[in-house]
Amino acid sequence: MYKVIVFDMDGVLVKESSSWQILHSYFNVNAIPNFRAYLEGRITYKEFMFLDTLLWIKKRKVSKREIVNVLLKATIDKQAKDAIDELKKLGLKTAIITSGISILAKYVAEILEIDYYLANELLFNEKDQLIPGGVVKVPLLDKEKILAIWVKNKGLKMSEVIYVGDSVFDVPVFKKVGFSIAWTCNPNLGKNASTYLCCDGLKCLVDYIRRLFSL
Repeated sequence: MYKVIVFDMDGVLVKESSSWQILHSYFNVNAIPNFRAYLEGRITYKEFMFLDTLLWIKKRKVSKREIVNVLLKATIDKQAKDAIDELKKLGLKTAIITSGISILAKYVAEILEIDYYLANELLFNEKDQLIPGGVVKVPLLDKEKILAIWVKNKGLKMSEVIYVGDSVFDVPVFKKVGFSIAWTCNPNLGKNASTYLCCDGLKCLVDYIRRLFSL
């Protein structure tokens, strides 16, 4: 019935709610005006990425090594590796689709041995210094469209997808997949998904999916 489980990354597989915010906090910048402008449709996601990265660069020259070192300090859920292993034993392929940053998504996918990942990419010059902008792969407000394209390219159907997300921006995805799990303790968000789980770690997700498969 279900063939793949797709995870949002930030706030689900890693404890931090935003890989962008990890860097904003590190560089001590305020990106809220950029975010608000994107949500209100005044700028595109590409412009949003340009303006956000420009905030960091205005502070000083930023190397790829520095970005990597900051992002890789993100806290991966302690139960995530065992959870992914168990989900694979159930016959599920695993994937990350996130509006976060690909440096972290790639790292998390490698550590957890997740089959696929898709995330937004930062750009660096020939000296490995960050340049403003990036490659848009997963715009925050278009995640369900990106997932639908990815699913089709993999020869799957949206009805065969389990999706796990933790924010209001995942709601459009919840409504398009075969089964959706809101990773939250907020029932107002949870009511938009097939179910919601309020847990300390990902073990309870595996337990729930085992029961789902036994129905």
